[in-house]
Amino acid sequence: DMLPHHRDTYQFYRDKYNIVDPTTIHRAVIFLEDWKPGHIFEIENNLLSKWSAGDYVLWHNDALHMAANLGLEDRYTVQITFTQ
Repeated sequence: DMLPHHRDTYQFYRDKYNIVDPTTIHRAVIFLEDWKPGHIFEIENNLLSKWSAGDYVLWHNDALHMAANLGLEDRYTVQITFTQ
C-alpha cells in the first residue's frame, strides 16, 4: 500500500466545522505498533522509520507527506485532525 506525496486539503473537516482559515488546522498520526521492515512515513523530506508504539508525527495544514507499507505486515496508525 502506498499513499504518494500530497498535501491535505481537509475539505470535509473544513465544511463540517465551518473553518475558513486552513492554517489553523493540524494533523497527527500516532503509530500504534513498533516499526516493522518496509513501513515508511515521510514528511517535508524527512524519512521516518524504526518508530516505537506511541510515537507520533504532528504537522500543520499544508505539510507535504507520504506513507507506504512495502513490508509483509500491516501498519496500524491513528489519525487525529484538530484546530488550534
